Amino acid sequence: MFWIFLKMETHMAIASWGRSYYPCGKKTSQKRKEIMKNIAIVIGTRPELIKMAPVMHELMKRKIPFSFIHSNQHYSKELDGNIIRNLDLPSIDEHLDVGSGLHGAQTGKIMESIERLWTKHTPHIAIVHGDTNTTLGAALAAAKMHIPVCHVEAGLRSFDNAMPEEINRILTDRISDVLFTPTETSKEYLLKEGVDPEKIVVTGNTVVDALLQHIEIARKKSAVLRTYTLEKNHYACVTMHRPENVDSKKQLEKGIELLVVLSKELGYRLVFPIHPRTQQALEKWQIHVPAQYITVIPPVDYLDTLILLENAVLVITDSGGIQEEAYMLKRPLITIRTSTERPETLSANVIVGLDKKKAIAAWRAYKKGWGKWGNELGDGHAAEKIVDVLERMVKKGKR
Repeated sequence: MFWIFLKMETHMAIASWGRSYYPCGKKTSQKRKEIMKNIAIVIGTRPELIKMAPVMHELMKRKIPFSFIHSNQHYSKELDGNIIRNLDLPSIDEHLDVGSGLHGAQTGKIMESIERLWTKHTPHIAIVHGDTNTTLGAALAAAKMHIPVCHVEAGLRSFDNAMPEEINRILTDRISDVLFTPTETSKEYLLKEGVDPEKIVVTGNTVVDALLQHIEIARKKSAVLRTYTLEKNHYACVTMHRPENVDSKKQLEKGIELLVVLSKELGYRLVFPIHPRTQQALEKWQIHVPAQYITVIPPVDYLDTLILLENAVLVITDSGGIQEEAYMLKRPLITIRTSTERPETLSANVIVGLDKKKAIAAWRAYKKGWGKWGNELGDGHAAEKIVDVLERMVKKGKR
């Protein structure tokens, strides 16, 4: 496999440290420009933004400078702006304006943009998160420039190579110098793949940090239940946006049929914060969503999402992050995918694909008391453990 030739040892990468870096983003203040940034954080989607927020907070708490780069793989000024404000994050230093597109083209644009930026202003450490095209593109650019790569949420595996994310996470793990795994299970996957155990740090999942830090704020600030006249345990919450569910008319119609069947079985309506991709598909194929069963609402921010999940009698999703959040909030969960890279949730998460019979059986099992929730995803201190390592790397890398 080609990633073997890209693999590099940490001590080789550290030898290239010591170069100054400052961001040249459109929104960067002059004061922030004057501070050397040892660490570059690259994100491209809203889930990455939420999950990296605790790491950024911990870096700011310790007064460790960093640059904040957004590829704009998925970007909405309103939605991303709300997250940045709600999570009290600094402004984005650099927008790469990559936009959407085919996987190869998008990943290539990210690599090209990152390389151009870092040729002028080279960070000492590059941090990527998760499994998006931004993750892989930024990691490849950093590795080729001999910049140490730290991968947050490393080691997740669905064992389904039909998922683009599976390819992204495997390749990113292969070229990363430090792999921050959320669980012992993800560590074991990496060890079985031959990853040097010295490179692996089990931290817990930063999504736990984010949820614990903001759930009380959400309970105080969110008005989403009042806005849509929702009562606790009298509705189900749905998210559906993955390409295999919405990029085919047949599959999307099948997904809507499953939701209608579940609504009838529950006796409650389903609240469906619509993803832009899903909305466009519904409009393109003029697919009808029965309002008596499914209430489609505009996308909601992070705080509203937490409240919708916490008060739902059931969560139905194809999102990895929502699987984690629903599990932490102890909500019965049905995942409308054929696999999951979050096996820790499977004691209260039923994988059904778009099979109506399996979905109904799952709900009936929950009604009978099935489901067990634990704290396998972490204790809320993942960011501290990550920044402990980053702090040591920065100090070691200074001349």
